Amino acid sequence: MVMHLLALHMKRVLVVGAGIHGLVTAAREHLAKNQVFIVEKRKRIGGRGTSQESLGHQLEHGPHLLLKGGELHSMVKKVSKIKPSLKPLRPNKVMIVGHGMLQPLDNPKAMLAYKLGQDPIREEAVKLISGWGQDIPARSKALMKGNLCVVGEGWAGLVGRLASTLEEVGVPIQTGMNIIEKTEKGVVTSKGLKIEADIVRMCDGAPVGNPVKVSTLDVVLDNRPLKGLHGLIKNDVAILDLAAIHPRKAPGMSHFSCISLSNGVQAIEELLDERVSGWRSHIITKRENNSITLTDSRGHLSDGVI
Repeated sequence: MVMHLLALHMKRVLVVGAGIHGLVTAAREHLAKNQVFIVEKRKRIGGRGTSQESLGHQLEHGPHLLLKGGELHSMVKKVSKIKPSLKPLRPNKVMIVGHGMLQPLDNPKAMLAYKLGQDPIREEAVKLISGWGQDIPARSKALMKGNLCVVGEGWAGLVGRLASTLEEVGVPIQTGMNIIEKTEKGVVTSKGLKIEADIVRMCDGAPVGNPVKVSTLDVVLDNRPLKGLHGLIKNDVAILDLAAIHPRKAPGMSHFSCISLSNGVQAIEELLDERVSGWRSHIITKRENNSITLTDSRGHLSDGVI
């Protein structure tokens, strides 16, 4: 059985994968006047860049910060009539445990030491928050300028806008379709279906080189123990309170979105035990990943250079 893509006067582009990478790639190809078709092996689109509803709260796979003016933000603004609701993470409201604020505005000496490259603890903390351990200078600068933002509707909101816009302009998304082979003329699915295309864009999340694995924890509490702080950092563990950053996130509560680069969820829980005493008795809902792919040998994050 052969499925032909129509419109012979334009290139037939098949995008494999309906995560953020695939959706943005499909949007680019559509804007280039090609005919585009997306297939996704899962039942849900979005991949790691989506969220899951739990007791009325959207829990994501760890913290996501949108680079204002970056590729994903620019694409969403281009294709969607409604601008995403963004609130910036304020580095002067992020505490490095035992070292002071990430951006010590009330300490000119510490600010100067950081600017001169004489504060390795603060430098590592900036790299942790801005790129989740990846050295991405553009994101480090954006963090200190207030251009790394929490999205009010969450990553799922961005994914939904991209997907709905693509479908409105005639770019279909077929879920539950597993691609097992790429050929010169297209692809073959696990059910033997051949899909012909002039170009196949593989955006299925397969890592290039060695994947970078991290651990994440998202937890909503019924209180606000950080009293307005945007986050905490200790070693290679970061805790962000999304509810303190954006008013749409769990109003009157805490929505901690946490990441540990090397010591698992246990390291996150140990920092919460240390700085947020009794947090377990205030849990409304939570979601954890002991090992999830952050990036690969390219070092790209989903909202930057894709």
